[in-house]
Order: sequence, then C-alpha cells, then structure tokens
Amino acid sequence: MRHNWLVFSMLTTVIVSGLATIGVVLVQPSTQTPSSGTTDKSTSKAKDFLKTITQEIVELEIQHAMLEPVFTTEAPLMQKIESQLKSLRQRFSQIPLNDHKAVNHAVFEGIKAKIAELEVKRALLEPVFIPEAPLMQKIESQLKSLHQRIAQIQPNNQVAVKHAISEAIKAKIVELKAERSLQATQDSSTSSTLSSIDSKLKSLEKRLALR
Repeated sequence: MRHNWLVFSMLTTVIVSGLATIGVVLVQPSTQTPSSGTTDKSTSKAKDFLKTITQEIVELEIQHAMLEPVFTTEAPLMQKIESQLKSLRQRFSQIPLNDHKAVNHAVFEGIKAKIAELEVKRALLEPVFIPEAPLMQKIESQLKSLHQRIAQIQPNNQVAVKHAISEAIKAKIVELKAERSLQATQDSSTSSTLSSIDSKLKSLEKRLALR
C-alpha cells in the first residue's frame, strides 16, 4: 500500500511539473521582428520625397536660366532662387537613397524639354515678328541661357538636345497639318486661316532643315 502511495505521489509530481512547463510555454511572449511592410513604406516615402525635391530643383533651374538674361545675379529675385536651390540641394544630400547624378539628369531633361518648346515657339512666331522684335529677342536670349546651363550639366550631350528639338518640331508639324486638313473641309474656314497655318508650317520645316 505504501508502495502504491509512493508511485501515485511521483506521478502527480510529474503531471504537475509538465503542466507548469506547458503554462510557461503558452504565456511566453513572442518576439517580434521588424515588419518588412514598415521598411517598404519608409523606402517609398523617401523615394517620393526625393522625387518632389528633384522636381522642385528642376523647375528652379529652368526659372533661373530663363531669368538670367533679364536680371543680374545680385537682383533680389535671382538671389531668392539661388537660396532656394541651395537649400533644396542641402536637404537632398541629407536624405538616404539620394543620387546627385539622377538630379543632374532630371535637370538636363527638364531644360532640354524647355529648349525644344521655345524652339517651336520661335518658329511659329517668325512669320509674324522680325528677329529684332522684343519678343523674339527675349526668346533668343532665353534659349542662349538655357543652352549655356545645359552645357554645364552635360557638355558632351548636345546630340540629345538637337534630337529633342527635331522631335518637337516634327510633332508640331503633324499637329498643324491635321489642323489644316480639318480647316480645309469646313465651309467657315477662310483663306487667311489656311495661309496662317501654311506660313507656320513653312517656318517649322525651315527650322527642321537646319537641325
């Protein structure tokens, strides 16, 4: 009988010990690892912020180049733009994942697009204004300033600039030809309207031939 009581006591001890162990396992707090989703969100926010700053730098660079023919470097407006550019570039350099080459490329692409836009604008105005007209002189000086700035960023990439200008002119020619075809089918169209389109087309084609 005593032997049975000893066995029962040992079994009880084992069972209680086992239950205690299970309880410890069940209530043990789980260790949390950093969520990959949180990391992805942080990276995405950083990229979006970089994109925003890059776009602001591009716009200010273009504005600065467009205003250089009009204002001196000491002018308050030019000083303000310089200060804004300096501040943006400093902020950019402090952000992880920053890429200065990517910013310079974005500025190059922005100025290149602006040059192409102004080249088309100049060609469209040439049938109406003489080269000495203030508006034409303004466009000419802006183009010169933009070309100088883009040469500072990528001096050996003028082929890309010329290509962009050619493509912009071609696109405008296609647009005007479509407009002329439409005007020619309408009874309300006047000869002066068609003549105006023709003169613009001639000017654009002349500019394209010079590329």
